[in-house]
Order: sequence, then structure tokens, then C-alpha cells
Amino acid sequence: MKKIITFAIVLLLNCSILYAEETILSKNTSSYTSIDQKDCVTLDSDNMGSIQECESFTGIGVKVIEGDIRQSIILTRNEKEYDLAFWSTVSSAFSSLGLKIEWRHELGKPEKVKGMIVRFEASDDYENLDKVSSYLVVSKITKDEVCVVAKVLPQKNQNEMARKILDSTDILPCLKNFEGTKR
Repeated sequence: MKKIITFAIVLLLNCSILYAEETILSKNTSSYTSIDQKDCVTLDSDNMGSIQECESFTGIGVKVIEGDIRQSIILTRNEKEYDLAFWSTVSSAFSSLGLKIEWRHELGKPEKVKGMIVRFEASDDYENLDKVSSYLVVSKITKDEVCVVAKVLPQKNQNEMARKILDSTDILPCLKNFEGTKR
């Protein structure tokens, strides 16, 4: 019994030390908001699609748009809209969003947002539409620019990779859309 208790204490201490090191070393952290349809307000809807307003984060508004069985996000700030156009920067396939947005910001300063990460599931295999790829879309948010900067492919540690992309630098270039013009 003493061995089990000793093992549990050592394990608990190691976990606490790892958490403390991660918190001390990382100058960024995450907060989350919902984009689940049940938590959003429908602004417009017809047979062709819909626009839903979802929970904002520190003055950044969130609209989920859907059309032709594809979803994307428009962010708003200071009365300006930023259309992330996932269907032209990430995938033109049928798609759906995850249920939440991960907002990456400075530790203890949620108003200093670096960007957002959102799950994006796309039916990229046109021969097998039931096969879905689950990407993470990484978008930067700076004073002057809001745009998609990366699409993290499905893989082990996908979430950590997306966070590292946002944490690495503020000068990430925007992804270009499929037609080659910058978004």
C-alpha cells in the first residue's frame, strides 16, 4: 500500500511540475467560445444557406456562414468584416465546422488575441464523400490583418501543432485562395 501511495504522490508531483513549467514557459494560453448552432442566433436563412451570429470574444464578433453544404467564418471587429473564406483557402469540398473556437492570446490578457483555431471537416475525397478529413484551420488576428495562415492536416499532436504556429511569430503570411489572389 505504501508503494501505491508513494507512486501516486510522485506522479502527482511530476504532473504539477510539468504544468507549472508549461505555464511559466508559455507566454500564451487559450480560451474557448461556442459555435454550436444551438448557441448561435440565426440572422438570415433560406434554402441556399444561413448566417448565424455566435458568441464573440473580447470585441471580436463571430458569424458562421453556410452555403451549398459548406461552412466558413466571418470575424468582425470595429465594424469591419473579415471573411476567412475557408472554401477558397482551405478546401472547396463539402464541409462543416467543429463546435468551438480556440482563441490564442497572451497569458492573463485575453484582449491581446494572437489568433483562432477551429476544426474544419471536409469531404476531400470526391470518389468517397463519406470519407472526411478533420483539419485545424489557424487564423491570425493582428491590429491590421485577419486571415487564414495554416491548415494543419490530421495527425498526432494536431492541436499542439496549431498552437505552435500561432505562438511562433506574428508575421505569418496569409494563405492565398485557390484562384491565386490574396485574401
